[in-house]
Amino acid sequence: MLSLKPCEGAPPQWRLFKDGDYTITVDTRSGTPTLLLSIKTEPERTAQLAYQCPVWDGSPLTLDVRQTFPEGTVVRDYYSGQTDTVQNGQITLQPADSHGLLLLERAETHAPAPFNWRNATVYFVLTDRFRNGDPTNDHSYSRHKDGMQEIGTFHGGDLRGLTSQLDYLQQLGVNALWISSPFEQIHGWVGGGTKGDFPHYAYHGYYTQDWTTLDANMGSEADLRALVDGAHQRGIRILFDVVMNHAGYATLADMQEYQFGALYLSGAERQKILGDRWTNWRPAAGPKLAQLLTTTSTSATAPPGKNGGGKSGFVPILATTTVRDLTI
Repeated sequence: MLSLKPCEGAPPQWRLFKDGDYTITVDTRSGTPTLLLSIKTEPERTAQLAYQCPVWDGSPLTLDVRQTFPEGTVVRDYYSGQTDTVQNGQITLQPADSHGLLLLERAETHAPAPFNWRNATVYFVLTDRFRNGDPTNDHSYSRHKDGMQEIGTFHGGDLRGLTSQLDYLQQLGVNALWISSPFEQIHGWVGGGTKGDFPHYAYHGYYTQDWTTLDANMGSEADLRALVDGAHQRGIRILFDVVMNHAGYATLADMQEYQFGALYLSGAERQKILGDRWTNWRPAAGPKLAQLLTTTSTSATAPPGKNGGGKSGFVPILATTTVRDLTI
């Protein structure tokens, strides 16, 4: 309540900061007019639950499909393959392991179209970084972690890990699995990054050393055969990401193992700097790796003791040992 007096100077400015129905009452009975300002506000509204999303309890679902499928239509769930006939506008199906999700289609659809690469669903996998199915092969050829950020080291993914995830890939609709090359890679490492200050192994499969055998970190021929057979049973084709116009670099590990190349080091210096296992050498103050090397082999010709060398035999051998024997 306010007493009203004659205005002196500029009139006061009143502002309303709250929404509502305002009532102003001016009372002049007492001689000095008074003003009463009152407000009627609506109670705050609370959110009302309009619809509760259903949660599947694992039991069969009965759906009203009359707006989509005519009476008597045979309807199929894409995920589980189950079918049911529309009766009284309804069907009942048991969902697959899809959290109650159904994808319905007419069962009288045409037979699946033959596989065509133009419409393939291809899933690319860098095998080493996908799933570790056999930890016993993680440190093949004396490969080991660098104790730093592990940017260029092997992480353990292998062919068994891929095989264990085929059902998952099939559920995604994948019908072509493109994997990094599983062939034997250089055993050692090269300097990674712009400064060459961390070990960079051939975890990616692009530094092939032997095109005729599998890399031990990837697994055995039996592991590859199991992957291919399992994939084919699910309608999935296997592709190798093979780049055949170049091979791996020379590394200290391979130079020591296969006795090729040379170093700008005497016997005593070599033992002092490189130790008993050259692959354990790490960059430090002093000569860099490139300064230690004199002659090395970085062509596709194999080092001494590795299949006799030469490029001409690689393609036919690769074709006969993988495509023919494994029917990839």
